[in-house]
Amino acid sequence: MKAIKARWVAAAYDDLRKDHAVLVDNGRIVDVVPHAALADAIQAGKLCAGDVVDRSKSILFPGFVNAHMHQYGVLSHGIPQVRGVTDFDSFLRRYWWPCVEDRIRREQVLITARATMAEMLHSGITAFCDILEAPYTEGDTLIAQGEAIERAGMRAIVSLESSQRAGKSNGEACLRQNAEAVDYFKKEGGFVRGAICTHTTFTCPPEMIREAAALAKAHGAFLQFHLSESRYEPDWARAHLGQAPAAIYAQAGALSETTIAAQCVKLDAQEQALLRKHGVQTVHLPISNCEVGGGVAPVPELLAQGLTPALGTDGYINDFFQVMREACLIHKAFHETTDVMPASIVFRMATEFGAKAMGLADCGLLKPGYRADLVAYDAARQLTPVTEENLLDQLVIFGSRQNVTDVWIEGRPVLENGALRTLDEERDRRQLRQCAAAFWKEMPAG
Repeated sequence: MKAIKARWVAAAYDDLRKDHAVLVDNGRIVDVVPHAALADAIQAGKLCAGDVVDRSKSILFPGFVNAHMHQYGVLSHGIPQVRGVTDFDSFLRRYWWPCVEDRIRREQVLITARATMAEMLHSGITAFCDILEAPYTEGDTLIAQGEAIERAGMRAIVSLESSQRAGKSNGEACLRQNAEAVDYFKKEGGFVRGAICTHTTFTCPPEMIREAAALAKAHGAFLQFHLSESRYEPDWARAHLGQAPAAIYAQAGALSETTIAAQCVKLDAQEQALLRKHGVQTVHLPISNCEVGGGVAPVPELLAQGLTPALGTDGYINDFFQVMREACLIHKAFHETTDVMPASIVFRMATEFGAKAMGLADCGLLKPGYRADLVAYDAARQLTPVTEENLLDQLVIFGSRQNVTDVWIEGRPVLENGALRTLDEERDRRQLRQCAAAFWKEMPAG
């Protein structure tokens, strides 16, 4: 058994304990105890002094969960946009699909996987849900990506986005690759799982959505898709299919507690109620919604419906402190009130709600029996004092990835005193820069 000693333990959004320590054994949290209890345990011979990790200036909190991202997306950071993009439809058709997605292959996937895991760990992310959007990649890419993630010691769901925009046979082949990955990663104690993944109602006809939902059920897997990232999808769905996107998914049997619907920007009240009725997991992506001009998701309304939206980076900016800050502030501006989206809610979205979205029933909180996925954050580096009253504000609004010193996943240190233990960060950054430069150089002319 070991103990991690901290100034503060944020066991949950409503459970903040000063001068406490987290006891860990066999990858699980045993207890959260006052500092005085450590001395008693050492004196009684129940704990060795050498097994106490001293982070007495730090805040310990559950690892963040990035519930929707695209690891390959880091290749677009700074990419020259040679085609005119004025709205979401042109963003996809004139830029993202031909310039990025259609050109992704196995080599780029593995390089970006390693680089983005380093980014995530430095910002306190311990689990993530990835969607690979690469219809022309090699058939073994998804499994190779999952194996790279397992070697790094992170928790993840991996999936290959399936659609018919590259043809019906391509969509079917992508669904098969998802199912193969689901079965491949079904092993006890594994950190990686597969999922079934589709794109949207405007690239996947109802019969394909129905097939994907049945496949997910048959393989005991999650189903995930993008839902109304902008007004384009609901407008298209109503014009071509006569219904709102959420209703189309409901009729196809694609809505359940093991469905992850990301984006959810343009949902009407009926769609929100429909997601709540079926217990759908939703994911809020505040920064990337700004990037594509999609709008501001109705997150306060989703919360009022009883939904538990998680947070994600979308692969755009993989710094969870920036994501949390945006999630906290953008809705205050949009609704013109400070009463919405307090830091406590955003913290729950980043931890507890994210774990729920990914089906990690014993993650997202620091409580006995839960997996020891936790982060040490040096509170002494904050410009102003951390108190019980402002602790969550200090993390959510004023926090910085520079203050994350340690990350443990199932009790194993993967970031220690600021240094990664499971990844070669310098090598991976160098390879990513080389990969990105070559990728940009070969980009189709606009």
